[in-house]
Amino acid sequence: MAIYINRLHGAALLACGFLLSSCGSGKRLGSRSVALEPITVTANKAAMEEYRASATRVWDITHTTAKLSFNMKERTADGAAWIKMRPFFYATDTIVLDAKGMLVNKVALANDSSRMLSYAYRDNQLFIKLGKTYTQNDSLELYIRYTAMPYGSPTGGSAAISDDRGLYFINTDNKIPGKPVQIWTQGETESNSHWLPTIDKPNERFAVKLELAVPDSFTTLGNGYLAAEAIGPNGTRTYVWKMDDPIQPYAIMFAIGKFSVVKDSWRGKEVNYYVEPEYEPYARRMFQHTPEMMEFFSKVTGVPYPWNKYSQVVVRDYVSGAMENTSATLFGEFMNQNHREMIDKDYEDVVSHELFHQWFGDYVTAESWSNLTLNESFATYGEQLWRRYKYGKANADELAYDELRSYLGQAAYNDATLVRFHYESREDMFDRISYQKGGVILNYLHGLIGDEAFYKAMNIYLTRHALQPVEAHQWRIAVEDATGQDWNWFFNQWYYRGGHPDLDVQYAYDDAAQKLTVTVTQKQKELYRLPLKTMIAYSASDKRIVDWEVKSAKETFTYPYKNGQKPFVMPDVMHWRPGTLKDNKTMQQLATQYRYTDDYISKYIALAQTYKKTDDTAAQTIINLALNDTMASLREGALQMMATVKKDNLKSKWQSQVLYAAEQDPSSKVRAAALSVLGTWKVNKAQPLMVAAISDSSYAVAGAALSGLTTMNKDTAYILAKGLINTQPRAELQTAVNTAIAKQGKADDVAIFEQQMYRVGGSQRIMLASSLSEYLQNTRDRQAFEKGLSVFKVLVASESIKSYRLAIGSYVFEAAADMKEQIATSRTNIEKEQIQQRLELLRSAANDIIKAETEEQNKKQYQSYMKKVFGA
Repeated sequence: MAIYINRLHGAALLACGFLLSSCGSGKRLGSRSVALEPITVTANKAAMEEYRASATRVWDITHTTAKLSFNMKERTADGAAWIKMRPFFYATDTIVLDAKGMLVNKVALANDSSRMLSYAYRDNQLFIKLGKTYTQNDSLELYIRYTAMPYGSPTGGSAAISDDRGLYFINTDNKIPGKPVQIWTQGETESNSHWLPTIDKPNERFAVKLELAVPDSFTTLGNGYLAAEAIGPNGTRTYVWKMDDPIQPYAIMFAIGKFSVVKDSWRGKEVNYYVEPEYEPYARRMFQHTPEMMEFFSKVTGVPYPWNKYSQVVVRDYVSGAMENTSATLFGEFMNQNHREMIDKDYEDVVSHELFHQWFGDYVTAESWSNLTLNESFATYGEQLWRRYKYGKANADELAYDELRSYLGQAAYNDATLVRFHYESREDMFDRISYQKGGVILNYLHGLIGDEAFYKAMNIYLTRHALQPVEAHQWRIAVEDATGQDWNWFFNQWYYRGGHPDLDVQYAYDDAAQKLTVTVTQKQKELYRLPLKTMIAYSASDKRIVDWEVKSAKETFTYPYKNGQKPFVMPDVMHWRPGTLKDNKTMQQLATQYRYTDDYISKYIALAQTYKKTDDTAAQTIINLALNDTMASLREGALQMMATVKKDNLKSKWQSQVLYAAEQDPSSKVRAAALSVLGTWKVNKAQPLMVAAISDSSYAVAGAALSGLTTMNKDTAYILAKGLINTQPRAELQTAVNTAIAKQGKADDVAIFEQQMYRVGGSQRIMLASSLSEYLQNTRDRQAFEKGLSVFKVLVASESIKSYRLAIGSYVFEAAADMKEQIATSRTNIEKEQIQQRLELLRSAANDIIKAETEEQNKKQYQSYMKKVFGA
């Protein structure tokens, strides 16, 4: 599962400024930082102390058939299930099934459905008395008739998977104009038991058949293959989906809606893309390279794609990023992009992540949530493997370094073990340790043992444990069987111990002795064994790689000068280390690092050190080198460093280069970054270039151009923005247009926000709320203000994703916080009174939002904002 919303929609969530429970104690409100009180979440000590064992196998399900029909208005499903099962080992006379939020109408043996079995329903479980004892040599088939009511009780979830109702009805009451009607499932972690009575544990596996009765105009998707379809009564059609191989319960799925199906293939197997009709022309680009990925992953694992087909479907209001249901991955609506959007950003990493899960997670599955990293670290690392194959080492290294920094961001406050047998909630396992740290560790292991051994180890692991649940020790044994070496030391320190190495590297040049002494100190408490590769260089062409074995608290390495030339050292030049390294280099040495190294990470590290140090001539050298680098991401990084420049002489020095990059660079991201710099510097001579760039094929470039123009000439920007409204711009340009219009605050323009409140979907609704907040602060028309507040209420009320709803609602408080500051600077009592009246309207709207909020955590967060901003 790809879960990190900040990864998918980081810009939209403003670097997770809204999700205070995970992002710190300050609430970022527009251009001002308002220190709202955080919600304190106290860990459940008893839950943390509980050992999280793998689920006990009392019964083993071998096959499940479920027939479902759907009540659109009530958002319920009428179901009947036939469940074949046998005792796993010990004799028993009782069955316990997970059946969350259900009304159970009948339980019987399938071969005698007239004879009811005795059962009790409590705590979301179904306890069935069989009336006799069954042994492991016996089997039976249950028949259960029930109604699934996923909206009948409060939901759980986490920051990763925001909701756990399992079965979702999207706009089935048709209240939101233009929004498609859909029904879909989300099983991970243990949520499919909201619509299917089952043993909802990751170490269970069984074959499944789903019979879905839906309106005749709808298309369906399920695991496996479509075995049959037939016209039913009252304008319905029944689709029968069968998965003959045993799969884990959380990977069972179906999706229902008016999808266009774009067909592709791989080695004669169906590869299909299910999208809304509007996105049919873009589906192949949205899921580009899927067949090639299937071929690549089949080759590196030595296991051909193991299922009969591979489908990918995009749905609305998805509660996470994407989900690797066996043979049928489900994606959130962030995937819905046109060609112009995909110039700047696609989600190929998410596509490769979910596809690699079909091997790691579906074909072989972590037996417990404690071992979740076996699924998620491989899928995360699969992204790097694909990038390295398709786009080269530099591209993969960029992702690898992002993954390391992402993990270290969490490690600052929680650096638990990779395999965790103690946690408060299984949802807590879906974090940057299971994903990013796990992927970083696999990259390290891959580097240590080499390609051939790593691929062989994956093959052993997958073939030996095909269609089975596993734990981390079995991956270790596969590595040992591939290499003939003992790897307990590696797994003990990386899989079963928390924390990470914190290295400090010091350099002592001795000109008299003509030698360099490098001292490496492990600063953390528990020592690590760290085999590393280090570069020793005397020039850009005279360099070699040496091995370091860092295992003591302090290690020293000595290197001689060569013909008077001091050696340059790049520790861990392969950047395998899953931890931190303080490399005590001067800016001049960092400039040498940029010149002598070839890889993205070493250069990026040097460039990053120039942040707000652009007065240093060596820093300027690094920025110049980066601005002319062949790697677009480094050119973009150089421009981001330039944006911090304050001195006019430096702006003048670089202005021509920035203007050239804004107009001529082949990368849209670089052009956009250059335009942003020009806007930040307020380079008036760039205005004609910005006007022209608004027509660029890249939304990022066009958006940066309009934003830059807004900072210098907001009247011209407003005219241009109004002219773009009818083109229905998207992505960065849409935000720039709304912002340019919001800054004017003209009364008639509230209609622009009214027109978008239903049309805009996904994370763009958050950005719309941001612009609307600014509009409310700027408009002087009372009626327009009230209409804008009504738009806010609709945006919040119609948003089903909890985290998005919280973010949208937070902008009401942003507007109020800024207006309170306006009172302090108001010149007349009349002006103060008008602002005070608007504050009361905002208070009333905020109260309405709080009253309507159904999620307790959101409600508490809103209440904390209320107290901070309004004092009550």
